[in-house]
Amino acid sequence: MPEISVNLQDVSLSPAKWTGSIIIFVALTSIAILLDIPFLRQFFGFIFLAFVPGFLFLYILKLDKLGVVEKIVLTVGLSISFVMIFGILLNSSLLALGYVKPLSTISLLASFGLASIILALIAYIRNKGTPRSFHDPKLSTREKVLLIVPVMFPLLSIVGLRVMNLTEDNTLLFLLLSLIPAYVIFISIFNQKVPERVYPIAIFLISISLVVLYALRGNHLLGADIHQMYFFYRLTLDNLHWRLVGPELVEASLITSLLPTIYQNFLNLDPEFLFKFLHSVLFSISPLVVFVISKKCIGDFYAFLASFFFMAQFYFPWTAGIANTAIGILFFALTMMVLFHDDIRGVSRQFLLIVFMASSVVSHYTVSFIFLAVMLLAYIVRLIISRFVYGKSVGSTPAGNPDIEITPPGAQTGNTPRSYDADASQSSTQSVLQLGINSGVTITLTVLFVVMAFFWFSQITVAAFNIGVGVVHETFTNFGHWFLLEARGPTVVAATGKGVDTTVQYIRLVVSWTTVAFIAIGVLTTLVKYKSMLAIPKSGYPKPNLLKAKLGIDFFVMMIVASAVLVISVILPYVLKIYSMERTYYQLIVVLAPFFVLGGIFVARLLKVRLYLIILLALIPFFLSTTGVLYEVLGQRVSVVLDPPHWHERLWIHDQESRAAKWISRDRQWAERTYAGPAMGVRVFVSQAVTHPSWVRDFIDEYNYGRRINGFVFLRNIDINTLKTLTEYPEIFDGKNKIYTSGISEVYK
Repeated sequence: MPEISVNLQDVSLSPAKWTGSIIIFVALTSIAILLDIPFLRQFFGFIFLAFVPGFLFLYILKLDKLGVVEKIVLTVGLSISFVMIFGILLNSSLLALGYVKPLSTISLLASFGLASIILALIAYIRNKGTPRSFHDPKLSTREKVLLIVPVMFPLLSIVGLRVMNLTEDNTLLFLLLSLIPAYVIFISIFNQKVPERVYPIAIFLISISLVVLYALRGNHLLGADIHQMYFFYRLTLDNLHWRLVGPELVEASLITSLLPTIYQNFLNLDPEFLFKFLHSVLFSISPLVVFVISKKCIGDFYAFLASFFFMAQFYFPWTAGIANTAIGILFFALTMMVLFHDDIRGVSRQFLLIVFMASSVVSHYTVSFIFLAVMLLAYIVRLIISRFVYGKSVGSTPAGNPDIEITPPGAQTGNTPRSYDADASQSSTQSVLQLGINSGVTITLTVLFVVMAFFWFSQITVAAFNIGVGVVHETFTNFGHWFLLEARGPTVVAATGKGVDTTVQYIRLVVSWTTVAFIAIGVLTTLVKYKSMLAIPKSGYPKPNLLKAKLGIDFFVMMIVASAVLVISVILPYVLKIYSMERTYYQLIVVLAPFFVLGGIFVARLLKVRLYLIILLALIPFFLSTTGVLYEVLGQRVSVVLDPPHWHERLWIHDQESRAAKWISRDRQWAERTYAGPAMGVRVFVSQAVTHPSWVRDFIDEYNYGRRINGFVFLRNIDINTLKTLTEYPEIFDGKNKIYTSGISEVYK
């Protein structure tokens, strides 16, 4: 057999060839980094960290039956996990051996290079004699035509943001945010003529064009928690090791401290730019995960709409500002994908589930808490469903359904479940519990997740565990406020219409509730029609023609659990006051997005109109409102991306403000405290001066408490021109001199 064979469909490489290719790539990456060759260092470094580890793990696990999209998202997900987990092990080991800079470029390059070569050799041994086939990516003429418009989306996004940053002209950004829904409408109308390969490519192009909107807007960070995240990233980068220095929640997130430090030492970019951009690029694969989850049961076109619904959520473009939450949700989504996928079984399945759950734990504490609640409830619900829907044992069938036979895990292929003779394939005494539960959310897996979360949050980072205990305590002690809306956070209050007083706000309220209603209709109808919707072999119920395939038990269980978690979160007081309803909803949309589509289909059939029409009537206005386009058209300035800085001074960081903060950090003595304004001033100073949050105080709070303000007073443009701090609080500045000014930012001492 020749080592390299070429045909019209595939390119096939022998294990020796591709193993050698990996080693050569590692060598080229090392050379580019050591010689600091512009562009090549960034290109090879990013490919090395974002793709190589995951690719090797997939080959080791022999997951060759997976589709291209599944392989891509698992490759990126496993690579992120490997960089974090191997990075923290390397950091801890070298620190224990007395090496104080384990995250230096040389140390990382040598360790990651050696690890990659070892993984490549393991993969070679595991696949010796099995060629590696690469499918020909060549697109047909029709596919190329259908992708002409979405290919322009990332270019419009990048160029539009550049123009907006320099000239405050948002024309190109408006064009982008108008073309995207127009393209979705076009694809919907002609969906029967759209090849399947177009959907994932279009999804990714839309995704990357949206997630960079906030990442590339302005020269500095946008958001709230992102400023503290950036400080702990810079602390890790400057010290060249990761270590907890205090009870800060964001400090415990490896995704925003350790991960960008490793990438920075490989890529050598501007630290602030890398921090803004990196997580958005990595998270851009998340809609593809939703697509994979959805397409099995509702087909490629409707999975495309489900993915777009996920991208239409308010927080999706805000990825750069909620990096730890976003990547935590990505790991949650990857776990769900593995759970629902028929071609991922056995050891490979358990390995992927454990890796992604562990990665979620070290990414974001609240995402992990919700994740943990979902897993616990899923195990319980799966027990109930396995007993009351599938029957108590393989040898018996549910009463009234003598035709039902039990299908072993993994036996379902295509759209029609294969039936198996229970007595021939399994012992009659083996329970459905063993057959079904062992392939999904097992008690072992659930307990392992609990142990990992407890170890990380209570033994290592502490703060998150204390917060979790506090939330539980406050929830129970606030039962007396059961009917008090304010006890459930501002999002729940806004959802009732309280404070809504403009036309565009009413429109957003209506379309938002419409999307929720579609999800509820999809879930409730699935529950009512579970006998035909759920894959119960030999049940006698035909598959509904709205489904490509019946729902597997894991998907069905997660639908119930995700819905229940949302309802419980709203019912219980205080829970959503700490963690916003929008973020909880955003995480669970990973599972519920297909049911939004199913709900729209049910309504469309009831109204006897085209199935996609009703979905689009809710989805397009929802997208236009969450991205701020509808607000801008109706004259309201709510979008940081589409509006000039003076409309959003609270969030915006001017270059002059950044320079003033950096000047203070250079000039002050170590023990001197700095005071900043209440409108994000403290957070801005933390990131721009790279100062620990404990050394910055809000001077308004300090003044109101009667405390002496002794140190530097940092004023931003909003403090001077909007809040009029100098005239409103003259006592604060008595006896102080202006020692620095940069035009729109001042420093007093």
